[in-house]
Amino acid sequence: MPEHHLSKKAFKRQRAELNEALLEAQYELRKANKGPVLVLVSGNDNGGKAEAIYSFYEWLDNRFLDTRAFALPQGIEQRMPHLWRYWISLPGPGKLGFYLGSWYHQPQIRYCRGEINAEAFQLQMEEIARFERLLSEEGVALVKLWLQIEQPSGGEGAAQELEQSVVMREWGDLGSVDHEQVMTSTQLMSELTSTPWAPWIAVPSDDAHYRDIRVGQIVLQQIHQLLDKQTKRPAPTPLLPAPLVRLQQVDYCLKLGKQQYKQQLRHYQAELRELVRHPAFAERSLLLVFEGTDAAGKGGAIRRITQCLDPRYMRVHGTRAPTHEQRLQPYLLRFWRRVPTPGRVAIFDRSYYGRVLVERVERFCSRRQWQRAYDEINDFEAQLSAKGTLVLKFWLAITQDEQLRRFKARERSPLKHYKLTEEDWRNRERWPHYEQALNDMLAHTDTVLAPWYIVPAENKRYARVEALKIVCQALRQALK
Repeated sequence: MPEHHLSKKAFKRQRAELNEALLEAQYELRKANKGPVLVLVSGNDNGGKAEAIYSFYEWLDNRFLDTRAFALPQGIEQRMPHLWRYWISLPGPGKLGFYLGSWYHQPQIRYCRGEINAEAFQLQMEEIARFERLLSEEGVALVKLWLQIEQPSGGEGAAQELEQSVVMREWGDLGSVDHEQVMTSTQLMSELTSTPWAPWIAVPSDDAHYRDIRVGQIVLQQIHQLLDKQTKRPAPTPLLPAPLVRLQQVDYCLKLGKQQYKQQLRHYQAELRELVRHPAFAERSLLLVFEGTDAAGKGGAIRRITQCLDPRYMRVHGTRAPTHEQRLQPYLLRFWRRVPTPGRVAIFDRSYYGRVLVERVERFCSRRQWQRAYDEINDFEAQLSAKGTLVLKFWLAITQDEQLRRFKARERSPLKHYKLTEEDWRNRERWPHYEQALNDMLAHTDTVLAPWYIVPAENKRYARVEALKIVCQALRQALK
């Protein structure tokens, strides 16, 4: 009998053993609340990709299985970052997920059709490798399967058969595909993205019995590894503390009188209203991030922006400590689910920068987590920017003395006393730690695509108008 075949008798025996082991592993995975285990099923359509998944629905509790089939993006998906639809589709912890047509699908098709060159294809593969490393670091176990039919031994039509072994039905008419690039792209894809944390695994699939048993064994092994996981990755290169330069350059004396404030507020609110109504904005979106020390005036600055926007096309997201469920998921997932679609505005009152600020200072995450978050956040913002999202980030800066004055005023106000908590007073005692975290954040995440603006906020009127003015200037330039 050929090496990659199973007799009917052997298949029945191994299937019974594997079924029992997988059921037990699925239960332990749910109990431990780990994962998910995400299985990417790729390769030749004739290899039985769907059939391999059906086996799990016969063997396991279907309530904890999640299968997604991704064709080429349509509608809003075409206008969002490439990885957006995969982020928002991630199954939750304790689940076993299957992806047919994964994040590799679109780049490979475009390359084989000549729509992107080799350099662009390589850049997309490198982006995917970073994405997979992020998922792995965040507890998602990746299984990447390539179901393959044995290569032809030669003779007339052998080359065409080999090309068919990697071309999938979603690729459409093979006449539009460069067959040489099919093989090149598959090899390059494997070289660039087969990593220790997410290797490609080839599964011979001529024999359905062998294929189903082999796929089940691979998934079972991955679940066991996840349950027993003692992650030992190289320690990150220590990041040197950034000098406290940016805050030292802030001019806290800047202010606006009441009359100036009223005039400029009306002017910039009217301009912003017209800018977001501009026809070109329908192809763009706007993401505003507001951070700052407690009582810096983020809410007031945000309200002066939202006052002139159509609430149907605008959302303000207040970022709180993650829930228990969110702590079990990749950190950036809840923010990917809130990014603005074309023609929309999203405003974060505190944001994903919490990981390198409050979570770092209060030790809610490990040093490894907050240190790698800088690159992950830069990647996130770069993907948004590449698809037309204008990302603007504001730090509202006040002094310790001004914060104390505002805290005491809140204590006396019947309308604002609820804003002041014991946590605010405790955070104040850690001012130097937050100051260092802020400067490190600015040093590592102030980019051309997503710049930080340090806005003096001792005078609330000045801060509100300045934020509005910066948004209008940036949006005006982007819509030219």
